Amino acid sequence: MPFRGITFLILFAAGATAQQPVSFDRDVRPLLAQRCAMCHGASGGAGGVSLTSHAGVAKVLASLPAVVSGEKPRMPKSGAPLTAAQVAMLTRWITEGAKNDSVSDVWWSLRPLSKVAPPAGATNPIDAFILAKLQEKGLTSSPEADRRTLIRRLTYDLHGLPPSWEEIQAFVNDRQPDAYERLVDRLLASPRYGERWGRHWLDVVHYGESHGYDKDKARRTAWPYRDYVIRSFNEDKPYARFVKEQLAGDVLYPGDPQGVVALGMIAAGPWDYVGNAELRDGTTDRKIARLLDGDDMVMTVMSGLASNTVHCARCHNHKFDPIPQEDYYSLQAVFAGVDRADRPYDDDPALYQRRLPLIAERRAAMLSLRPFQDKKDSTSTPEIEALAKQIQQLREENAEKPDEEKRKQADALGEKRKALVEAALDDATRKGIAEGTAKLADVDKRIAELPKPKLVYAAANSFDTIGTFRFAPGPRPVYLLARGNVDAPQNLVQPGALTAVSALPSRFQVDADNEGARRAALAAWLTDPKNPLTWRSIANRVWHYHFGAGIVDSPNDFGHMGSLPTHPELLDWLAGQLIENGGSMKSLHRLIVTSATYKQTSANNAANAKTDADNRFLWRMNRARLDAESVRDSALAISGKLDLTMGGPSAEQFLFKDDHSPTYDYTKFDVDSPASYRRSVYRFVVRSVPDPLMDRLDCPDPSLMTGKRNITLTAIQALALLNNPLFVRQSQHLAERVEVLAQDLPGQIDWMFRLALGRDPKGDEKTELAAYAKQYGLANACRVMLNSNEFLFVD
Repeated sequence: MPFRGITFLILFAAGATAQQPVSFDRDVRPLLAQRCAMCHGASGGAGGVSLTSHAGVAKVLASLPAVVSGEKPRMPKSGAPLTAAQVAMLTRWITEGAKNDSVSDVWWSLRPLSKVAPPAGATNPIDAFILAKLQEKGLTSSPEADRRTLIRRLTYDLHGLPPSWEEIQAFVNDRQPDAYERLVDRLLASPRYGERWGRHWLDVVHYGESHGYDKDKARRTAWPYRDYVIRSFNEDKPYARFVKEQLAGDVLYPGDPQGVVALGMIAAGPWDYVGNAELRDGTTDRKIARLLDGDDMVMTVMSGLASNTVHCARCHNHKFDPIPQEDYYSLQAVFAGVDRADRPYDDDPALYQRRLPLIAERRAAMLSLRPFQDKKDSTSTPEIEALAKQIQQLREENAEKPDEEKRKQADALGEKRKALVEAALDDATRKGIAEGTAKLADVDKRIAELPKPKLVYAAANSFDTIGTFRFAPGPRPVYLLARGNVDAPQNLVQPGALTAVSALPSRFQVDADNEGARRAALAAWLTDPKNPLTWRSIANRVWHYHFGAGIVDSPNDFGHMGSLPTHPELLDWLAGQLIENGGSMKSLHRLIVTSATYKQTSANNAANAKTDADNRFLWRMNRARLDAESVRDSALAISGKLDLTMGGPSAEQFLFKDDHSPTYDYTKFDVDSPASYRRSVYRFVVRSVPDPLMDRLDCPDPSLMTGKRNITLTAIQALALLNNPLFVRQSQHLAERVEVLAQDLPGQIDWMFRLALGRDPKGDEKTELAAYAKQYGLANACRVMLNSNEFLFVD
């Protein structure tokens, strides 16, 4: 028998009752994906069996005898066994003929977007889809929330900030039928919207402002990309344009300097300074560093933009999804001509157009000089080698225990070594270096005549050498690596994307030497309306941030190991709407937040909870804990200290020292400094040493792509909100503010509730908090308020 373990599928049950036929697509495939694909994925697996498609299952069933008695091997081997209901469902499917009711054996996310007509019965099509599913599951929807809840929910959702007391009162008292719609439009038109939703995007691309790894050097030129993202959301930039700019803005929009800034996405992740800039080129460790750098670029683009885990195919064909290893290396080839480095740009497009040809000329001059410089670098004699070892030893000793005399000694030996190298050069090399240096100096002189450019840390194909790190003259050759081993290259691969997206060509026909054309081709592939991954991915991400859970609850993974969509027809309809509306994100927001589904109360319904405890089918609104940025920004907002200045260099909310081996010390930061009052999106994001307060509140690790943040409730969070210096100080500022707003304690308590919670106190709340304030002081009462559930949660 070719695969004995599969026999658990055909333990036939007697007397199957007459029920709705079991669906392979609806019932069987999801169970196989959840419990079987780990060992029996798309590329085969244990026993050479794939259980990700009907064809794979049918092949196994055809090889088995009609009846199996007695043999009950344990499957799956790990995790809990299948439940009796699951076994019964599989059994019944087989007895019914193991029919295939799939449109195709293609996995759901890889199928073309379907043109879905919304069910009848609701004004907003979203509600029609949701209501149809609720009826199918025997669930009922919840009533609309009150107005104070709606404005607080909507303002936090679109701005990440609390509404003011005046805004709440105005909305509550606005009896015009379009009051809610006008509120939505006002919030979407505010620059606060881009700051809120730009932060979501920065999570997805794991934006950080230090390199990470061993030498976590600061990146003080990363912030222009952050500002580009915020500006793009505020301008409602069409999503296809947004994607294209971030992959190939310099190529597709050469007249727009922001096309260069947008390339910060490709460079947003961590970078191994030691592996790339300090190791000698050609070593295995250097090759590994470059491979991992390209891997991060591929992962950022494909997980972030297409919710696809192609990076799992680096060492072998993807175990669960139909992604061969060659697809992965074809995507590596797309980025084979760019690295991460500072890149010049100008805000003025006309000035930038004057600078561009000089940048190209400088690159050519650097390349013409390179072979002669390489020859110089490789020139050696026994005496030169001995000096090099001495210098290296002195510098290593000095790194461990700095000594000025040793530094001077190393520098002097370096000058001596340089003189010996110069003396050993042949005439042709000397001439080539002199001519190349003169040519480079001439270009630099003409560049210096222009105003000094701005710099952005981004994908770059030309930059000054950093240690041993220098740009490639063109796309580097990329080979498929056996088991991902850099020392085991196989066949040369061509730039391309995924073969599994059958509607589009998977390999790009571009000039082999034109690295920019490769990125432009991938941008076109991703944004093509026929690419189902990209449009489903962004529609799902927007839904996720509005409801706290996506239609697919694994936003970065639409494969077999991710979640299945709860409302697949709705997801396709939303993706289609986004395409039809020209990629307008604000139109998609407006559609979602004006739905009755979004406006439901978050109150529990015991009967519904028995069927759907996790509220996956949205019979109520999900209650949300404020994320780290919203907690911090809200404290600043209600204390009256929030600085709404937009853009510019990030606020360094720590003491920094020693660029060689950086130290980031948050304990020595003055919480009353102007940097403390900027919105959280403008704080300097360090990879190795996260801000303690933000870390406690589940702010994500910027070294990791975060499609969905962790949400925890811990005692240490309460301690942080009570004792963190920033929150202690904001409690004092809040007390000072309410003392201005009211002269007596009862009035001050009223204003404390209005500012922090958006309502007046109820019942005994006023007298209890007033008594606490009399005993411990008004500032301490404010600390209690900032630690209350109602301040930290949004209904």
